[in-house]
Amino acid sequence: MIAQKNRLGSQADFGRVFKNGNKISNQYCNIRYLANQLGYCRFAIIVSNKISNKATARNQIRRRVKAILIKNLSNFSKNFDIVITVLPALRVLKYQKIEEILLNLLKKQKILL
Repeated sequence: MIAQKNRLGSQADFGRVFKNGNKISNQYCNIRYLANQLGYCRFAIIVSNKISNKATARNQIRRRVKAILIKNLSNFSKNFDIVITVLPALRVLKYQKIEEILLNLLKKQKILL
């Protein structure tokens, strides 16, 4: 589980990231990010009903992405607010492939070392 301080929770924070943040994307996910002054990174993961109508399938994807983020939390180059929106194509991928795609996307933008 992501620690409370590393969760992006309020509507104001989401609005600021969506309005002022940068966006990177591929066919599997969209990532919006914005630097913060807090001294640590905060994350949010969005998995909509378009992925699956079943909550168990959506939660499984959410848990996999959270595990990848927790595993690499110390490797982030700066302090960011990050919102990851999962797209339907990610649903069929295995954990290792999801990790590879997500980390490559973050490294490409120099968010992750």
